[in-house]
Amino acid sequence: MAGAAVSNEGLAAWLRRFPLWRAGPRDAQPLVIGNRRIYVLPTRFGLFIGIALAVLNLGSLNYNNNAALLLGFLVISLCNNALIGGHLALLGLQLRSQTPQPVFAGQMLSLTVLVSQRAIQTRHYVISHGPCETGFMLGAEPLGATISIPTEKRGYLLIDRIRIATLHPLGLARAWCTLNLQEDVMVYPIPQGRDLNAYFATADMGSGRQSRQQTEQPHHLREYRSGDSRKQIAWKASARAGNLQVREYEHGNADELLLDWHRLSHLDYEARISQLCLWVLQAEQRQRRYALSIPGMRLASGSGAEHQRRCLEALALLPHV
Repeated sequence: MAGAAVSNEGLAAWLRRFPLWRAGPRDAQPLVIGNRRIYVLPTRFGLFIGIALAVLNLGSLNYNNNAALLLGFLVISLCNNALIGGHLALLGLQLRSQTPQPVFAGQMLSLTVLVSQRAIQTRHYVISHGPCETGFMLGAEPLGATISIPTEKRGYLLIDRIRIATLHPLGLARAWCTLNLQEDVMVYPIPQGRDLNAYFATADMGSGRQSRQQTEQPHHLREYRSGDSRKQIAWKASARAGNLQVREYEHGNADELLLDWHRLSHLDYEARISQLCLWVLQAEQRQRRYALSIPGMRLASGSGAEHQRRCLEALALLPHV
């Protein structure tokens, strides 16, 4: 059975490579499940019950046993009502997905879907993305179901569609509906390597009066940009101009770091990316201004959440080798 499950997952992954087998265009949200979006098929237990009923009815016809025939048709009607009940359990459900937050490769990506229904009955549902699934009980109050999706590689992770299913009411059939997301979620590289301070110990702040004077000579004033340090703001000039003015230095701030790809020639390709990712996080945590130089791109010196995001995305989108 385990081998069959693995082969089915491999087949699904292979089919997703071809556009004709993909989920299609993104669904408008919130999605209210209608009749044409619901599929119902018997479970293994339902197939067993169907075969047993077929044998029962054939035996009853062969031996002209009216009581057994009555029992067989009564159970068939109950099974038919169970199929309709599964369909109705999904009909009218409202689904709305929340945009997942970026994670680092190797971490679990949390995808939350808000589910609500018009009925007041409490029913059990399963929401899944590929082999990842989670079950929940839904009553009259809306509920957020979270799927944990493993991540392995940096870059964009495509969440093409999710499925919500139920075995309500007797477990004889599975009713399901798919929500087409077609959403790309950013996965950052794995942050690992040497500590920032240990590597840049020789490139720390300059010493000596002459060095300090050279780095503290303002070259000109410019308007404030997001990520600029508060120490660079010229408050008197800002009051005269009516907006925030920032001092631009001739030789840059001595507290700035250059995270340079070419200084890591002793590491292999992915190790360089992981090392730079770690340094970006540490520089931001220690409130240091930093620039990032990678093949084909150089991000100017800055700091703040937006600057960190741009640096991490640039590292995550480097080509795979």
